[in-house]
Amino acid sequence: MTSSSGVTAPRRVAWARYGYVLLAGVFAVCVLVQVYIAGMAVFVDPANWELHTTFVHLFEFVPFFLFGLAFLGRLPRTLKLLPVGLYVLVMVQYATAHLFGSLVAAIHPVNAIVIFGVALVAVKRAWASVSEASTTP
Repeated sequence: MTSSSGVTAPRRVAWARYGYVLLAGVFAVCVLVQVYIAGMAVFVDPANWELHTTFVHLFEFVPFFLFGLAFLGRLPRTLKLLPVGLYVLVMVQYATAHLFGSLVAAIHPVNAIVIFGVALVAVKRAWASVSEASTTP
């Protein structure tokens, strides 16, 4: 991988960039699985709410790792800020999850869609950054 100045970037930079893409993709998939589990709780068996509330703990801290990888990978500022936004959105999920019977609680599923969209933006932009760096002479 070479930079725009023609200097080869250290291997750790390349690994961090690929790691960012992979981890952002895993995060997006986890959000989809989380939504599926919620659907199972609503439409199949309410016992699945327990799985819904515990599964999030497997991936809620991924944005912290993305933030670190963005710096290690010398990624653009946008890719450093997207994980911060994702973490804030996850915190909004926690806040809205406990507001049953409130109109604000209706934000919970909408926010899940926003989280998924932001994760996809992170994957797309990180992949573009990796691709651009690998094709630069």
